[in-house]
Amino acid sequence: MSIRISVITPTYNRATVLYRVYESLKAQTYKDFEWIVIDDGSVDDTRTVVEEYIKENLFPIRYFYQENNGKHIALNEGCKKALGEMIVIADSDDSFTGNAFEVMLKYWDEIPDEDKKNYRGITCRCYDPADNSEIGFITNDKYLDLLGLDATYKYKINFEMWGINRRDLMLKFPFPDIRRTDKGGLHFFPETVIWDNMGRNYKVRYINECLRAYYKDQDNATTNVNNRRSQENIYLWEHLINDVLDYFWYSPMRFIKAFVGITMDGLLNGESYFDIVKRGKNAARRVGIMMFSPFGFVLFLKHRKKCI
Repeated sequence: MSIRISVITPTYNRATVLYRVYESLKAQTYKDFEWIVIDDGSVDDTRTVVEEYIKENLFPIRYFYQENNGKHIALNEGCKKALGEMIVIADSDDSFTGNAFEVMLKYWDEIPDEDKKNYRGITCRCYDPADNSEIGFITNDKYLDLLGLDATYKYKINFEMWGINRRDLMLKFPFPDIRRTDKGGLHFFPETVIWDNMGRNYKVRYINECLRAYYKDQDNATTNVNNRRSQENIYLWEHLINDVLDYFWYSPMRFIKAFVGITMDGLLNGESYFDIVKRGKNAARRVGIMMFSPFGFVLFLKHRKKCI
């Protein structure tokens, strides 16, 4: 069987919810896919659950175990092992419609072959499974073709989304190898940075279909919003300030938040003020960090007071 789609699921102690992904995969109308489960050091019965799925032999499933190094490292490993032309990232508690792969591939195959080199992939909307309400809005047309950066910052298409992406680009733009077990290691690396890095030169076809359920009460151990995120956020603020500041006037509050946040989270991470300012790649950006640093310092003090 040919494989066009590799579904990558990084997971950590999520044995009780993996069935959502598995049931969604079983329901797919498009069958030429594989499921790669990267177990990021689970101590529950994740391996046993996946082995039972493998025994059912309904579609190719490959299971890999690694030390607890973070979701971003698991995704890198999954992309290296993938056989498919396209990558789908399915979090360990995701569910999606039975026609999700068929619909996304339909839109992808409508792009002329000679133009595909200019596209990252297909992105769809999500829905709230509690009431089936649709999340976000893209266009009244069937789809929009936009550079990723334009979509995010100029057109404000930055709500919860999902999609398929070219495997070769996922390999060309890997997550940085900052492991959770390293000093200052990460639980995850902000995916926005990766999509933005692709988005300066590659388009995305944004479609209106809502194909993935977004569970607002997710408690994923690899991305849990209750985790202290200062170590992760600092990379997002640094990226916004250094890499995409040319989009400032399209989303000024987003960039102001970055200038404030880089001081707050830098101090929470134990960095010196001097080192925080040095995160700006040139004099103008460093001045911007210094201008907004008083606000970041106040927020740092409030956060520290809460923790006492």
